[in-house]
Amino acid sequence: MFRSTTVAFVAAACAALALTGCSASVNTGEPTIAKATLEQGVTDALHKSVGQRPDSVECPDSVKAEAGQSTRCVLTASSVRYGLTATVTSVDNGNARYQVQVDNKPMP
Repeated sequence: MFRSTTVAFVAAACAALALTGCSASVNTGEPTIAKATLEQGVTDALHKSVGQRPDSVECPDSVKAEAGQSTRCVLTASSVRYGLTATVTSVDNGNARYQVQVDNKPMP
């Protein structure tokens, strides 16, 4: 039962995010969004969008808090890995907003 729930979660996340993406906002106060802050923000955005949290979200590094900057991350849910792109859409008074786009297919 757990496996089908996880597959349903990943499928729902990918379907929802492939069509619309989701966004998050963080107060950076810095010229970058720290790796841990970005990973938590992506996790929270996915939870808000599909109602469940992934097992993990791993991003390689921080990202500049500047519109248009992006990074690739990996979402894992029950051993199924999906790539995702987090793109900064705007920065206002130290608050960075970014959009999350999950890939349509799992990673090999």
